[in-house]
Amino acid sequence: MRAFLLILSLVGVALLGWYGGNSQRATDATDADASQAVAESPTISEVSADQTASTIRCPGKLVPRSGLIQIVAPVGSQIFKLTEKSIGQEVLQDEVLATLQGRQVREKELKLAKARRADAIKQARLKKEQAQFKLSSAQLAVEEAAAADEKISVEEQKIGLLERQLATNQSLLARLQQIKADPTTARLLNETDVEKQELMVDQLELQIEQAELTVKQARKSAARAMTVAKNNLKAVEKGLADADQLVPTSSLDAAVELATVAWEMTELKSPIPTATILDIIVREGDSVTNKPVMVIGDTSEMHCVAEVSDQFLRQIDLDKHQNLRAKITSSAVSAPLLGTVVRKGVMIGAPSLTDPNPFAKVDRRTGNVTILLDDPSAAAKLVNLQVEVEIEVKPGTF
Repeated sequence: MRAFLLILSLVGVALLGWYGGNSQRATDATDADASQAVAESPTISEVSADQTASTIRCPGKLVPRSGLIQIVAPVGSQIFKLTEKSIGQEVLQDEVLATLQGRQVREKELKLAKARRADAIKQARLKKEQAQFKLSSAQLAVEEAAAADEKISVEEQKIGLLERQLATNQSLLARLQQIKADPTTARLLNETDVEKQELMVDQLELQIEQAELTVKQARKSAARAMTVAKNNLKAVEKGLADADQLVPTSSLDAAVELATVAWEMTELKSPIPTATILDIIVREGDSVTNKPVMVIGDTSEMHCVAEVSDQFLRQIDLDKHQNLRAKITSSAVSAPLLGTVVRKGVMIGAPSLTDPNPFAKVDRRTGNVTILLDDPSAAAKLVNLQVEVEIEVKPGTF
């Protein structure tokens, strides 16, 4: 009886082993068939090579018309104050988004640079006024030196008058001496008359000699004065011309400009006319790292940037078809988004978006195709969302 039970147990174990092996082989075969089917199925970045295909399927991303604008600050600076507006609210151009620590210090540095420039210009103006006064004095000295010639001319005229008087008196003296020398007329002449006339002639000769000496000395003095006056005038004129150059206005202007830039950099402003705050990365009091302070963008017009495989880019011919349509779908939107292809890029590179199919090619190359969405409202709330895009190759598909 025991032997019979043992034989029966061995038969049961053998039957169970045979059944389990067949089941495992069937399961493995099913998995292999499924894997092969998935591997052979097209990904969202590929379509059939059939040129008659009406659409191209590829991944894409929702972005604002302006792109994602990162507001950055110098690394190491500290956030003093952030805008009171929150994510999703609009900001205008030049609206302050963040203020950095040290703005008051930069403002004082700017005021100091402007004050130094103003003081330098004031001093230069004062020196220029002094130089102009010296110029007037130098010009007056030149005029006075020139006036000396007029005085010399007057003295020369006096000499001429004295010479004529001398000639007259010499003639009179000669007649008196002639009368004195004639015995017949000598008794008629008083001896003192001749002596007086000789004295008059001697005085006139002395006066003429002194006047000529005075004129000679005056000429030398006038020449020296004119030379000195002209040299002084040239020096003053050169000093006046160099007065503007003595002030380092270029370096002072550069210092003011540099201080202005440093002061303006303490406020981070919106660079575009209208933008929406998409993300605020820092908080007040945080130190700035290599990350942006916040991200903004103009969501009034939304684009979808699709990454199309390079082998299908040529099928999107915007020269031939200018109104190609596209349909964007995602589990995040309740209904498909529609749009028009507005631009096809010329750069080919590695894709930035991941393909959800694990069996997709890892070495694929893509080009960007930009789609303008008809209604940006839904996409404006889903910036940077990865979506599935279906682009028509020929108009009329959607």
